[in-house]
Amino acid sequence: MQPNVPLVWGSSRELVRFWLLVAVTGIGAGIGAAVLMEILHGVQHLAYGYHAGLFQRGVQAAPPLRRVVVMAIAGVLAGLAWLTLRRFTHLSTGLSEAIWEKDGALPFFFTIVNAVIQIGTVALGATLGREGAPKETGAAIASKLSDVGRLTPAQRRLLVACGAGAGMAAVYNVPLGGALFGLEVLLGTLTLPMVLPALATAGIATGVSWILLPDQPTYHLPTYAVSLTQVVAAIVCGPLAGVLAVGYIRLFAWSKEHRPGGWQLLMSLAVVFVAVGCVSVEYPEILGNGKDLAQFLFLGQLGLPLVAVLLVIRPLATGTFLRGGAVGGLFTPTLAFGALFGALFGHAWTLLWPGAPLGSYAIIGATAMLAAAMQAPLASLALVIELTGTGGSLLVPLVLAVIGAMLVSRALDDRSIYTAPLRHFGEPTIVRHPGGSGGEKPRDVAPG
Repeated sequence: MQPNVPLVWGSSRELVRFWLLVAVTGIGAGIGAAVLMEILHGVQHLAYGYHAGLFQRGVQAAPPLRRVVVMAIAGVLAGLAWLTLRRFTHLSTGLSEAIWEKDGALPFFFTIVNAVIQIGTVALGATLGREGAPKETGAAIASKLSDVGRLTPAQRRLLVACGAGAGMAAVYNVPLGGALFGLEVLLGTLTLPMVLPALATAGIATGVSWILLPDQPTYHLPTYAVSLTQVVAAIVCGPLAGVLAVGYIRLFAWSKEHRPGGWQLLMSLAVVFVAVGCVSVEYPEILGNGKDLAQFLFLGQLGLPLVAVLLVIRPLATGTFLRGGAVGGLFTPTLAFGALFGALFGHAWTLLWPGAPLGSYAIIGATAMLAAAMQAPLASLALVIELTGTGGSLLVPLVLAVIGAMLVSRALDDRSIYTAPLRHFGEPTIVRHPGGSGGEKPRDVAPG
């Protein structure tokens, strides 16, 4: 069965109790996301010696030797931290499995520790997403509250998915996108009884996060006017993004399947971090989750040769980190990969049909890639529109690109970057088997 089973409320008191837990989960997820971002920025500034501005600018300004040394230290620290954590915990295959197969049960303390390790490695330069840590934090808070509130397995799954979506919403200031992510990606449903708590949790978390985080879009862009050339380009770009997304998903599935265990983890992470640090001597843009890289691409500020190189080496670097045993989010790396593809496509397309800004093609490519890689068309559209603040002006080409990407990717492989670990023993997030009933097995399809 899928985890999105119908919710049955025993009484009005039970319903009120659930909504109180929704509110507390939102508050906790918002605070957790804000604190994690403070940790991220503090570690970044300390490691690369800058005090303000974009991470990518700070990395580029740092001496090449410093990048290699920072990454070497990061590899050793990450290996020791995860090796120690795994000696004291039972590990499973991630947040998706916890929801789909373990009734959403997560041990609070060890999940929070895991989130802090994740955010530290991303801050030091790992090419993984910063959203993984706040997602797991929000989910861990929801799981703990589910124990306190004695929720049923179905109610727990919903609250944990809402908590994860709220963590993502808070860190990126995307309440609608975060809610849809929790439902469409993690639960595979958009039914009304589940939409309302997801929206409430994400909205509360986003508002609370404004205490420390800015109330503004993640990306600062001009408004791109839509034109016929972009519409036609989206029809061509979407299916190509779908094919590329399938290879992207399979790369990560293979990387997670073959990650090391035991003491090999320490050595493999040290080697991976140093190797990527050495590549950063020539290409500093390889470091980090890709947020700043996407900003440059959405503004059309990177030349064709660099775009072509990064399109190859960044997903390989992310896959190498996963293969080495690192844990982190995949949303922003996927967004950046899609933006790179869109920018490369845009450079070629403008030779045939000029007239539209290069940055607009990066947005189209990023949206199509997200939709195919996450198998979540609505969440992807909402996320890009909220992230950019102006993406709605390109809504028609975005929708067309998403449709093409979804049709092709689902015809080739129905998995996503989040469901592939369910079949391939993937990302080692900490979970605890719930007492009693056990988990329900998902059907052999990707949610969404």
